Amino acid sequence: MARMSPTIGAINVYPIKSCRGVSVQSAMLTEAGFMLDREWMVVREDNGRFISQREKELLALVDVALPPELLAPAAYGAISVLGPGADMTVVAPGMEPLQIPLARKPDFDARKVTVWEWTGVGMDEGADAASWFSRYLGIPCRLVRYLGSNRANAEAAAAAAGLPQQQQQAGAVRGSGGDGSLEGTRMTDPEFAVNYETRFTDGYPVLLANQAALADLNSKLVEPLPMNRFRPNIEVAGADPWAEDGWRVVAVTCSVDGRTVPLTLVKPCSRCKVTTINQATAKLGDEPLETLGTIRSGKVLGWNQTRKSWTHAVFFGWNVVTRTAGVVSVGDRLTITSPQVHDALLPAQ
Repeated sequence: MARMSPTIGAINVYPIKSCRGVSVQSAMLTEAGFMLDREWMVVREDNGRFISQREKELLALVDVALPPELLAPAAYGAISVLGPGADMTVVAPGMEPLQIPLARKPDFDARKVTVWEWTGVGMDEGADAASWFSRYLGIPCRLVRYLGSNRANAEAAAAAAGLPQQQQQAGAVRGSGGDGSLEGTRMTDPEFAVNYETRFTDGYPVLLANQAALADLNSKLVEPLPMNRFRPNIEVAGADPWAEDGWRVVAVTCSVDGRTVPLTLVKPCSRCKVTTINQATAKLGDEPLETLGTIRSGKVLGWNQTRKSWTHAVFFGWNVVTRTAGVVSVGDRLTITSPQVHDALLPAQ
């Protein structure tokens, strides 16, 4: 009997970088990633540099809730239809709920922000959000929102984010506190993906992981771990363990409208200490990095033959880009249309 094609087993969106994700049945995918994914991040008040679980494990306990209308299958994530009162609700142990409006303010304070290699400008979410996160984390900080760009699929992104098209212009920032020389648009590393947009992710708009790979990893651990340790956007069901290492282009057949959305796997995802943080307790441990080091290091996989810097890195999941916007849903069929060539890993154009 022929093996069935793999499918999308789960979709996860992480509205605030390093906080808990939201599981959705379907979501708008654009070049910049899934609707609302890493749309916000917490930054240090003094220098605007991002704060993640690497520094503050307590972010793992910050829960984010979105309006039910956004979580309905095939809702297209059109925030603009929710009305001006639609909020994202943020809760954490010992803290009162924080409401963040989903509609962007027409006038706002711009703030210089840094995430990894990129320094740009973001939209400050105001004093209440800043006070909430400062009290929770115990350091002065601000909550900022990604501004976006006028790239090829910005119209789809604007519809998904409820953002008027004219506000999508890169660098067109109104308000006080911004640096006019900085842009609101962040691009991927051109070594692996040329001229793709990403928000406040660690580097690429989408992260894909294979549920069978997790099962294989868990078979080698004393205590199995949930997928939330790896924070993927797309979880693949029905594939062989680690089959994703052989995929370059995967076509998603969208059940909502029949269109095909091609996903390009551009770089294996090297993992950090966040994977060792229990997302239910914020407690730090040793796994899965110790075991991944024995089965998924660049040296073990042979990937260091062409990329020496990957010798001691450990990998789980793949970074993904796309040029095609569409609504992707749990259950959508995946077709592998092009294989991965590891000794090349040419940048996606």
